[in-house]
Amino acid sequence: MAVRGLERLADCSGHFDEALKCFEVGAFRAAIVMTWNLAYHHFCDFILTKRLSDFNARWPAVFQGHHSKGAKAIAKMDDFGDLLKESEVIRIAKSASIISNDVARILDDKLGRRNSAAHPSGVKIEQLQAEEFIDDLVKNVVLKVV
Repeated sequence: MAVRGLERLADCSGHFDEALKCFEVGAFRAAIVMTWNLAYHHFCDFILTKRLSDFNARWPAVFQGHHSKGAKAIAKMDDFGDLLKESEVIRIAKSASIISNDVARILDDKLGRRNSAAHPSGVKIEQLQAEEFIDDLVKNVVLKVV
């Protein structure tokens, strides 16, 4: 695989092995989806383990309507998927200064590209697009958000 540094991620998540296998057999759409899963899981784990109080404190200010029937809070990994959209997690984290504007921009962009890869579309995804996607997420999210 041409993306450097991914070998160091083998112990980050089971998603890494699947992303690498997909890439190696030319399943570039699947590699993009699995790399997003790796990066998003890492991102949510970072929030849970290091910045959870900041995230939960900022959530009501960013999405007041989410709390109209009572206060909500993230307490475990599954809560991210059960209570929020991925784009909402990114927006709250940015607002709470958990991530920089640049990292938020990368995550927003990659989420959109992941959606194009994951859902039926005429978008063509080949090796170079997958390499860029993987390289950007790994270098600017997985290895940077620690």
